[in-house]
Amino acid sequence: MCGIVGGIGPQAPGRQLLQAQLKSIEHRGPDDSGMYLDREVSLGMCRLAVVEVIDGKQPASDPRGFIRVVWNGEIYNYKDIRKELVRLGVGFQGNSESEVLINLYLVFGLEFVNKLNGMFAIAIFDSRSNSLHLIRDRLGKKPLWISKLPDKTLLFSSEVRALMLSRKDLTIRNQMVSEVLLYGYIKGPKSAFNEVEQVLPGTILSWSDATITTQRYWVPNFSHKTKISYSDAVEETKRIIESAVIRRLVSERPIGSFLSGGYDSTIVTAYMAKNMSQKVSTYSIGFEESQFNEAPYAKSVASFLGTNHHEEIVKPDPALLLEKIATVLDQPFADSSIIPSFILSKFASKDLTVALGGDGGDEVFGGYERYVANLTLEKIGVFTNLGAPILNLSGKLLLKERFNLRKIPIELLRCRSSAERYKFMMSLVQDQELPLILTKQMYDSSKSDAFNDYFAHRELSTLDKMIGYDLGSYLSDDLLVKADLSSMANSLELRSPMLDVTVVEWGLSLPDRYKIKGFETKRVLKEIARSLVPAELVDRPKMGFAIPRATWLRNEMKEMMMDLLTDQTAMNRGWFKSSEVTKLINAHLNVQDKDKVLWPMIMLELWARNWLDKE
Repeated sequence: MCGIVGGIGPQAPGRQLLQAQLKSIEHRGPDDSGMYLDREVSLGMCRLAVVEVIDGKQPASDPRGFIRVVWNGEIYNYKDIRKELVRLGVGFQGNSESEVLINLYLVFGLEFVNKLNGMFAIAIFDSRSNSLHLIRDRLGKKPLWISKLPDKTLLFSSEVRALMLSRKDLTIRNQMVSEVLLYGYIKGPKSAFNEVEQVLPGTILSWSDATITTQRYWVPNFSHKTKISYSDAVEETKRIIESAVIRRLVSERPIGSFLSGGYDSTIVTAYMAKNMSQKVSTYSIGFEESQFNEAPYAKSVASFLGTNHHEEIVKPDPALLLEKIATVLDQPFADSSIIPSFILSKFASKDLTVALGGDGGDEVFGGYERYVANLTLEKIGVFTNLGAPILNLSGKLLLKERFNLRKIPIELLRCRSSAERYKFMMSLVQDQELPLILTKQMYDSSKSDAFNDYFAHRELSTLDKMIGYDLGSYLSDDLLVKADLSSMANSLELRSPMLDVTVVEWGLSLPDRYKIKGFETKRVLKEIARSLVPAELVDRPKMGFAIPRATWLRNEMKEMMMDLLTDQTAMNRGWFKSSEVTKLINAHLNVQDKDKVLWPMIMLELWARNWLDKE
């Protein structure tokens, strides 16, 4: 695992700048660093050594020096690829993953990426064609940011902070403010700056003779559905997930698992326990508030599986903790679950270098209750012309008890399509609320996103459309950003078996009814979990990785909220209408929960003070 930086073109970073950039991201790789500089090209890396600790130094090259590589991530099948290359007559000098990548590229060209199973952001400089190729893994588990200069120089980095060192002319992209308010994150490929963007997941970006081209080498495939019985589907899913777990057990450093006691992390931990010679070290955290505390469930699962369990019940100072996390977030990010993710990573990193988690199970196997909610509302769409009272009654009858909703918003019931309903469910605030919150300048800069594009494929089921959106945006731009930043900030490598390409492609091929049946979500995975531990240990309402956010804003974070949103600095920034900010704060302090909108406003202002005002 590494952090990578570099560039190609007339303004490629020089040695001093490259060193400063590596220093800024050394939390991603504190064990080693290296640089390659030549005429108008530079590559740098800082390394967290996990496998092939001795042989894995970077930048790596072929014996003739034609190819130079820096990369971030893990290739779980690199040993199998090495055997294949040896059979083809390729010779090796060592045992590193980097040497495998280089030889695979030399044999297959850019098609080599299709043979990789892993998480990665790769930069390959090919001196034969004076070209630089930037390659990001299929689902976007590892970040890869770029910036294009007017003179055709291309810069890249694992984190935006490093690009900020190389470009002092960055300008704010005003649309990002409304995106963070709406969704809690910035949708790729964009960033907070006009001059910085991402390489999209599953994409190769190539620079050659000052010309940039891109190609998608992988997109989720929903068109092929496997014809298989339910019982056979369960057994095959078991085999595929267990194989994905086994692939992720290779490490020369201490390895363990994040265990919440939910279905996904239980499955991953159970297969680790089955396939490791020593006891699995498991880690969980909890809060003192019972509705946010999953620790007892994790402890019960750990006890059954016989793991070496570590638990921490935390009562953090949220204001101080958030200030710390804000130094990690070089882009505005308002998913408050990054707080427990960061705490858990910090806790586990005291003992571990590698942890396995359950990320991806919900997206691939239909685990969100909002999927059921949208499908249910779609079924009662025949009532849409009967007026609000009947709509509200219908919604309550079908959804309230199942999802423990205090109130079914009438605006949701009035949505005319599954796309509108799903956007409503995924939004923190709604489009029509933006002009109330944003100043005229910022609202005029806001643009409607391409949300409906995910629902435009008429041949796909509604469930596949929702999963497609989540894989293409919510997973890559929110959940995986949170996982990467919270773990790498603590020099911890986090691996996700549920996001193995074989698991994802298999999960997408399963019939909808194997994922959701009636009100039951994630049907196949639940069946597997119940076969590995007693059902009573995992059959419980889904909690998620939440925090007592509304309570914190009324108590421990009240002063911080007031300082950030109502002082002269915030007013001078001109992003939010001060009168509306005051209304929202007063309403929240009077026990009308407004944390959904106040939290992203706080995170936007906190980001600005950390990354703009200190410039």
